[in-house]
Amino acid sequence: MATTTKKPRKRRKVTQAMKDRDTASRAAAREVLHAYATACLANPAALEQFRSIAASIGWKFDPTSDDDGYSLQNALLLAAQRRPLTHCGGFDYWLSQGRCVVEGEKSLFTFRHIGRKKSEEERAEETKQAEDGWQSSKRGPRYYVKRGTFDVSQTRPVVKCPHCGTAPTSPEDRTTQCPPTCAVFTPRPGGKPPRELVLELMQDQLRDADEDGEPGPQQ
Repeated sequence: MATTTKKPRKRRKVTQAMKDRDTASRAAAREVLHAYATACLANPAALEQFRSIAASIGWKFDPTSDDDGYSLQNALLLAAQRRPLTHCGGFDYWLSQGRCVVEGEKSLFTFRHIGRKKSEEERAEETKQAEDGWQSSKRGPRYYVKRGTFDVSQTRPVVKCPHCGTAPTSPEDRTTQCPPTCAVFTPRPGGKPPRELVLELMQDQLRDADEDGEPGPQQ
């Protein structure tokens, strides 16, 4: 039996226009992060609102893990773009939930890692080497900004909503939405990120902006 070999996947050529768009996207992300972090540090109520948002959309302590949820910085970036937030997901995710994105809604963006994730063993070895005083000369991980995340408030039911029973009147109906009292919009239970960790993250955003640096490792 003849075996077939897969042809190597061709990489799309990176043009200067693509690089410029990427640079602009990262600059825009840093700008909204800086503005939101500044507002939260100046207003305790805004900071507590973010902690509640992070709990509802699902945050994770280790941004490199495969666990469900968003890194704390991505949670901050999402909240910087739209508030309140209850439950976030991509276009296909909402379709799998019997909902679809409302026409005209703009997607939210998050930071995404470029390249392969490091294994637990690799991260442990790097930590040990750092404790021994070793410093790598390799360039740190790179990130890009990706659009495609939507909050549940930006969606509508395509089938009968299991919470309130709302359903489109016909296959062509693209306007019927669940009422504001529908349980689908209720914040989900979850642990809030520690206040000290949130303060540290927000202060880091201000330092990054002052130094015009890149965002830290996220997923």
